Amino acid sequence: MDIECELGEIERLEERAARREEALRKSERMLEEDHARFDQFLKDNDAKVREAVSAAEREARAKHEKMREMKRLQSDITSATQELNRKEEKLKECLKYKEFLDALTPSEWFERECADGESMYFTEPEQLLRAFSALEEQNLFLIQSVREAEETLQSVETKHASAKMKMETEMTALREQIRRLQEVIDAEGRKGEELSMRLANSEAGGEDETEKELKELTRRVTEVYVDCGFDHDPSISVLQMLTNIESKMEEYFAAIEKMPADMVADLEKQKEKERRRLAREEKTRQQKAEQELRFQRSLSRARAPAHKKTGKPVMFRSRLQPKKIVHTEDDENTTNAKELEEFLARQY
Repeated sequence: MDIECELGEIERLEERAARREEALRKSERMLEEDHARFDQFLKDNDAKVREAVSAAEREARAKHEKMREMKRLQSDITSATQELNRKEEKLKECLKYKEFLDALTPSEWFERECADGESMYFTEPEQLLRAFSALEEQNLFLIQSVREAEETLQSVETKHASAKMKMETEMTALREQIRRLQEVIDAEGRKGEELSMRLANSEAGGEDETEKELKELTRRVTEVYVDCGFDHDPSISVLQMLTNIESKMEEYFAAIEKMPADMVADLEKQKEKERRRLAREEKTRQQKAEQELRFQRSLSRARAPAHKKTGKPVMFRSRLQPKKIVHTEDDENTTNAKELEEFLARQY
């Protein structure tokens, strides 16, 4: 029984070993097949890699060729563009020359061109030389005309400046004469009013003085009348002379109104500057006169003899007075001389 069991166990073990061996052989076959497939995969992969590398190299060469072709085409385009620009510039230059030549071409030729079918008027260089000579003569004539016009303009400007200066001088003289006449008329008018009042209120004893003033007034009106350019005529009354003077002033005013406004304004500014300058000079003269007067007074005080103070000062019982210092004559003279030196050292 035990032997049968052991034999049965051995058979099971052998069967199990056989199955394991079969499984091991099967695994070995599968491993060999996998190894073969892997080798085939590696071979296929190497072939694909080589093919991909070859394809990449072919594409790189093709791309390089395309880049070279693009550069060549770009260079051709640049050259063509430059050539086109040169031709356009040449065309513009030719059109400019054509326009210039058309301007020199006689108008009759264009009418004949429509009938004869001629292409260009200028066919020989001598034609251009003759046309240029004619243009040069015309230009010389125009230059001469321009120079003559400039000389004429300069002469006119010189005459205008001279006339303007003369007019300014005359206007200045007229304004000054008008101002003096107006002052005289105003003064004489005031005197006439005063004389009228005196005549109305005068007494019998004062008629001689009034007569003198009337004669003086007549004399001054006559002087103004002669200054205005009139001839002295004793038969003309004072009222008539004043009327003529007023008419002359109106003529002067009318002449001033006809002058340019800017010229009148400039002359008025000049006269105003002159008036201010005279006022400053008068003020300076007065200041110098006052300074001279003060100097003379100081000099007189300095040269005057000094007065010695004598006597006893008044004393009050309520308080003590300080002792009075008595100056001698030499001290007074020294003080006056010092004041004179200080005055002379001043700058005015």
